Amino acid sequence: MRRVLLCCAVLVACAKQDPPIQDPLDYLRVGVDPRREADTIIEDLRRHGYQVGRRIDEASYVAFDAASGGDSTVRVVTPRGVALSVEAPDVRWPERLWVELAPDPRPDFDQDGQRDVVVLLRERDRICFGWAQVDRQGFASEVFRPRNDWGERPCVLEIDPDRPRLVLEVAVPGMPEARVRVPVMANAETWVLDDSSSGRERWEREVAAREKALEVREMQGDVPSAARLRAELEWLEQLRNATDPMLEPADDGEEAR
Repeated sequence: MRRVLLCCAVLVACAKQDPPIQDPLDYLRVGVDPRREADTIIEDLRRHGYQVGRRIDEASYVAFDAASGGDSTVRVVTPRGVALSVEAPDVRWPERLWVELAPDPRPDFDQDGQRDVVVLLRERDRICFGWAQVDRQGFASEVFRPRNDWGERPCVLEIDPDRPRLVLEVAVPGMPEARVRVPVMANAETWVLDDSSSGRERWEREVAAREKALEVREMQGDVPSAARLRAELEWLEQLRNATDPMLEPADDGEEAR
């Protein structure tokens, strides 16, 4: 049946000279039972030497992770088929060494009653988190994406499971060894740097720790470390003083999702 459908699709494309609206195979996957589909994929992975780890069953999706030697994967299966696949190694992300489902608790960003998918992304010197949500139609989408002007090599280090907040680590532009951690929150429009009372406490801790370390490094004559710390302090100051009149964060406890 699949061969017949594919042949028909090719004939129609040749006759009309128009690109197909939808891949026939994608069309055939719509409406699958996520649990049965996940079982089938898991069975196939096991036949190829993978060991399946954690599995999550939600109302509209199934998520699981699996590994074989140095290869690891996270799959999210919905009524549309595999809606999300994260792999390691991945040539697009050479710093990524390992992926797996993050432990609970998990957030529910859109408050639809089912928890989101949080993927642990292990790099050489840190662990980051990827955050996705699945809607009732079976589409997976990225919940958080940092702004480019916040810094380079972004890495989500913490996700608040109860409120739309997280801690983001970024590298100072042009100085990859210099990194800062900044609080981020969601408001009615988008994600913004968190300047609430709890966010300000976080900013102050980050600054105070570096100022203290800078004094020590300068006394020791550690020029490279002192230069890095000064760059981090300058970047923290620049980020904190940056204002965007279109984006005003909500007060504590009143964030919109």
